[in-house]
Amino acid sequence: MSDDTSFVQEPGPVAERREVTCALRDGTRLRTLLLVPHGTGPWPALLTRHPYDVTREEHDGMLDVGRLVAAGYLVALQDVRGRFGSEGVFDPCAQEVADGADAVAWLAARPECTGTVGMWGASYASDTQFSALLGGAPALRAIAPAMTPAMSALDGFRFRGGVPEIGSTLAWTHYAIAPDMITRIGSAREQEAERERWEATERAIATRDAFRAGIPHAAWDAEAIVGWGLDRLREPLGSARHREGKIVDRIDAIDVPVFLIGGWFDVFLGSTLEVYRRLLRRARDTGGPVPRLLVGPWSHDDLSGRTAGADFGPGASADDLGGGGDLTARHVRWFDTVLRAGAADMPPVRVFLMGSNRWIELDEFPPRDTRTLELYLNAGEALATEPAESGERRLISDPASPVPTCGGAVLLFAPFAAGAADQAAIEARQDVVSWRTVPLAEELTVMGAVRAVVHLTTTGTDADVVVRLCDEHPDGSSLVVTDGVQRGSARSVDPVTGLGDRRPVEPGQEQEFVVDLWSTAHTFLPGHRVRVDIAPSSSPRWDVGRNAFGPAGATTEPTAAEYTIRHGTARPSRLVLQVVTTAPR
Repeated sequence: MSDDTSFVQEPGPVAERREVTCALRDGTRLRTLLLVPHGTGPWPALLTRHPYDVTREEHDGMLDVGRLVAAGYLVALQDVRGRFGSEGVFDPCAQEVADGADAVAWLAARPECTGTVGMWGASYASDTQFSALLGGAPALRAIAPAMTPAMSALDGFRFRGGVPEIGSTLAWTHYAIAPDMITRIGSAREQEAERERWEATERAIATRDAFRAGIPHAAWDAEAIVGWGLDRLREPLGSARHREGKIVDRIDAIDVPVFLIGGWFDVFLGSTLEVYRRLLRRARDTGGPVPRLLVGPWSHDDLSGRTAGADFGPGASADDLGGGGDLTARHVRWFDTVLRAGAADMPPVRVFLMGSNRWIELDEFPPRDTRTLELYLNAGEALATEPAESGERRLISDPASPVPTCGGAVLLFAPFAAGAADQAAIEARQDVVSWRTVPLAEELTVMGAVRAVVHLTTTGTDADVVVRLCDEHPDGSSLVVTDGVQRGSARSVDPVTGLGDRRPVEPGQEQEFVVDLWSTAHTFLPGHRVRVDIAPSSSPRWDVGRNAFGPAGATTEPTAAEYTIRHGTARPSRLVLQVVTTAPR
């Protein structure tokens, strides 16, 4: 039997894959993969730069690079200095300003490129975009940073509310960065010694010794990059090192269109939204480009819409986005608009409204019609719209037995998953106190900033206050929506700039703690309760407080302390929410 039918295989989206080197101003050569479209160029280029082996972007990246090429873009994937296929020594953040500017200039000058470059990428690959602009890159005409810590090192990157981000620091340095650094060591003897230090860190994480109170000030024999990370946690909050590669003082340098992508459970949500707010203010003041914003119910590295046991539905995934194209399609549409003067792109803001589990489109976030709702901590564990008679709740903060981390906007390691985890087991602890509303008669939609004001007295000279906003379901489960922390000694320090002085808490003197829970978009459904939890710690996410003040670099012994949380008309401890009367459709 014969078959005369001939099959013609469709050509792939990439006409040619080339591995080339990008020479920097000091002669260091960076491995770069060029993915060239079919047809006759030149083409505008899209570049991503990061320290995680860019060959992974070809098949397992945030975007489908084949579709970027098929859309008519020259795509460049680059290992940063000192990582994988690139030469040099890796110096996180600090190296990317000059290197990023050089990389953009090199790509723009290639004969395959029109001279116009855009950049995309998440996490470190978002930092490299802002860094290139800081370094002076006139060919860089648009950036699409996702899950970005670029705003500041002090608001979710290395610190939060003055508390070291010990968990994510170790997760990144030990698991994401150290392995490749070890393989690059030339001496077999030195490589083995560094591998042994890596194993020592692994044991310290497994036994929780890595997270004992005071560990950032008295580390074990850690591998070099972990030591680098712990050194940064020892730096004073106002240190110039925390500004390396950050845009906290240079928002004026971000003068191109920006498409920001974030996740409600991303460790860098605060930074992402602060970049958005500042760029939006500047656009209004100067008439510059209005930033675009997309926020999903995602964690730092999971865009499926299923995190920590919660499933927000198939439309929550970055592969769906509730219709109208996935994340790659949205990038292509936006880059076509800003790099090729294409048709107008998507609405300025698209966010996923949790609870209602649907996407909404806005002119800005939060929407202009939000109002402030204050819910007061009252006697009987009641959370209500008016303060009642004075009362107090007490708990013991014991650094030897910290409250475990359970979900939230974390970047950790197994078994500590990010997301809307059930807090019921955590809330049963004696050192966690809670307040809740009566079951709601109608929907309550929170859309915007969340903060807590807590009037507290402690027997120590310092105190950490962790606050969680939870959605308590009729079945008794209590899912975290957003959370935050504030260290008492850093109450006067600006959480973004680091300006201000640390000072001890006066034992027995009432202090007002203002805790920033960042922002959310969440609908509490009828029959649900708004719940707020207060705890003295969340480990391994945040450094366990010692309840004892010590100047920067000093070591003080941890000690147990009694916290007294006061509430009522005279001491109005409360939750402050931005809400909308009617959730947008």
